[in-house]
Amino acid sequence: MRLNGFQLKLLGMALMLLDHLKQFIPGMPLWFGWLGRIVAPIFFYFIVEGFFHTRDRKKYMLRLAIWAVITKAGSTLLKYVLPGGSPIMNNIFLSLLMALLLLTAIEWTKETRRYALGTLYITLAIIGGIFTEASILGIMMTLVFYFCRENKGNMALAYVLSMLFITLGLEFSSPNPVFTYDNLFLINYQWMMIFAIIPILLYDGTRGYHAPWSKYMFYVFYPVHIWLLYTFSYLIANP
Repeated sequence: MRLNGFQLKLLGMALMLLDHLKQFIPGMPLWFGWLGRIVAPIFFYFIVEGFFHTRDRKKYMLRLAIWAVITKAGSTLLKYVLPGGSPIMNNIFLSLLMALLLLTAIEWTKETRRYALGTLYITLAIIGGIFTEASILGIMMTLVFYFCRENKGNMALAYVLSMLFITLGLEFSSPNPVFTYDNLFLINYQWMMIFAIIPILLYDGTRGYHAPWSKYMFYVFYPVHIWLLYTFSYLIANP
């Protein structure tokens, strides 16, 4: 089985919905969260693909910036109108924007060979990315997908090892046991994001179905479904 770009994005959006149902609505199955770990890597992978295929990188960055502002403004307004509900920390657009800035800084450094200034730009993009929702995981995914883009085998190996190191390897400094059922499947199951490599490897490199509306499908779906879920969770808690 192979997946085109449109199908892979639909899969990511469906799993994102499950993940956010788990986040906002009480009583949702735990496995909604497990499946949700697959989502972010898919969209970071498309950021790298989009970086190489877009006709205008500046417009691409501007579009992400605009939707990051829309998402933040809408969430802030919703929290003001319906206060006291679950926190709305979600703004993947900002994380994706920092990933795109990081790729731009790397490419600019390679093209101009201005390594001192380029290193500064790259460092600033990494620091900026760390302070977004995806944090260091988003930065690492971006680098792996970028530098291993031409070799899927190396990409899969680097992705799995780097994600396991960040999500589990760093836990060895904690006094609590890492490899227990409760820790791996009930508490710290972020490591399950390694399974995102499966649909990514199934990507056939084609765009698939595309229409004017489909270009903005994810941009609209992301904030709107979060706002609807937050509102629904608020109404449940405040009948």
